Amino acid sequence: MVMLPAALAPVFAAAAPDVWSIRSGEYAVEEDRSARIAGLEVSAQGSISFVGAARGTLPSPTATLPGNVRGRGDDALLLLRAASPLALFGGDFVVRPWIDDLLAARWAADPMSDQIQQRGLWGVAPSVLAQRELRRADDMLAVRWFLAAEVLLEGLLERADANDTELTAVALSELAIAVAAQDRADVAAVHGNRAMSLVGAVPGGGSAWTAVSPYVTACVLRANALVHWCLGHLDYAEQLDQTLAAGLEAPAAIFQRFLRPLVARSRLLRLAERGQIATARELAFALLDSGPHTGSSQNQSVADRAIARTIIAELQFLSGNLDASIRELDQARAEGTAWPEEHGSLPRRCEVATALVEIARGNEERASKLLGHPRNPQAPSHWREPEPEGGIRAEAFHAVTSGLLAMVTGDPGGACTWFERARDLIADWSRLGLDRRSRLRAHSVVELLRTALLPDGDQTVATARDLTRQAEALLGDTAEDHVSRVLAVAAHRELAHRLARVGASDARSAAHRAAALAQPLGGLGVPAWDELLHAAERSR
Repeated sequence: MVMLPAALAPVFAAAAPDVWSIRSGEYAVEEDRSARIAGLEVSAQGSISFVGAARGTLPSPTATLPGNVRGRGDDALLLLRAASPLALFGGDFVVRPWIDDLLAARWAADPMSDQIQQRGLWGVAPSVLAQRELRRADDMLAVRWFLAAEVLLEGLLERADANDTELTAVALSELAIAVAAQDRADVAAVHGNRAMSLVGAVPGGGSAWTAVSPYVTACVLRANALVHWCLGHLDYAEQLDQTLAAGLEAPAAIFQRFLRPLVARSRLLRLAERGQIATARELAFALLDSGPHTGSSQNQSVADRAIARTIIAELQFLSGNLDASIRELDQARAEGTAWPEEHGSLPRRCEVATALVEIARGNEERASKLLGHPRNPQAPSHWREPEPEGGIRAEAFHAVTSGLLAMVTGDPGGACTWFERARDLIADWSRLGLDRRSRLRAHSVVELLRTALLPDGDQTVATARDLTRQAEALLGDTAEDHVSRVLAVAAHRELAHRLARVGASDARSAAHRAAALAQPLGGLGVPAWDELLHAAERSR
């Protein structure tokens, strides 16, 4: 006797026709409906609570009507065409300029190794110990010991000399990063603003470069840019980075060599988040054509070009230029022979991005080859990378794209398994991520895709309603983030769809809300945003 999911029956028949030919009967075993809709699981993520169907509640492969699978797959594909893949899984491109010193400290020795021996230094050489503890905090943040770093920095600020402006400003900036990484970005902003006032940094003005050292001012500006990006204040984060870039005009060779290209990359992706696609594309090609950076090794300059091509491919994808996106990705994979250690997962992410573009082009066969074995999501990964969080980003991106491929090819059971895997990976990511914002967006996408596969019913309506609240919370008080806006539109469309399926009276209200949220997405040079806007307007 052979038991297998219904979706695999044709595969088994093709692989073993002799066994199939002598079968005496076929029987369908249905899952108990009460087990499939067994309630909600809530996991807190700071000020935003993420709610999803509990483990085991996704439908069996036969729970979604076969005639509806293709339509749900089309909706899923539209969502991932409209939501920038790097904004979901590449936020380290954005945070890199703000945490470069922390990443450089990754190889440091155990930060707790000589803690006891150093306690006596406070009475002898407090400034020496303060500097060593700042370095220890760097090390803790680099290995993602966020709570330990927070405790150390708070103690340091209590004991440090109040007149040591530079040390206090740096400690406050690192404390802001540690707290933001724990999803308390509003508290982090308080620490960051205090550091800004200490060094006299003024966003958008040359007066930021005061008597304190340029390194300290750069530290403060980077930390505040990260915190405000986490809060969704994208324009303010941009102003802070522009202030930093203006300061880099000074003849500080180390700043010119390392920070300028990093700031340029982060700015490109933040421009895309804010809907300024045409501007981002122009700047991206300028970055690619700028040539090797002074002092870079040959391998490093090749890697820089490969990273620039990856960003250009992203912008081409959003612009609907799928063939151009594929060309850039293929070239990036060819050029990226020496990816920097801090971006060691990029070759795999680049490969998965190629698979996503191929799905959008309708080339599912090549996408399947690029993804490996899309029907075995529980198999152990063989390409986990050495980065603290980059490898998990790559695996989560792979799982989501594999689930999308399963949906568009009519395999809801396989899609369910892949989205469960993606959900678990993002939970691991949350314990490591300095990059809060893209993680929350990635989580929202996975929950939207999972909800699309749930059977109709009151419990699914409740889940969809919670997703709309989460999406609008992520959109934030400034509503600048167009990627989060895409997620909010998709969430309200899903709610309207579910309400209509059960005959609820407020289905039209949800559809109107989706159309209103979609309005700012039109005419910005992203075909998928225009398509999402038109779909939302048609369903009103």
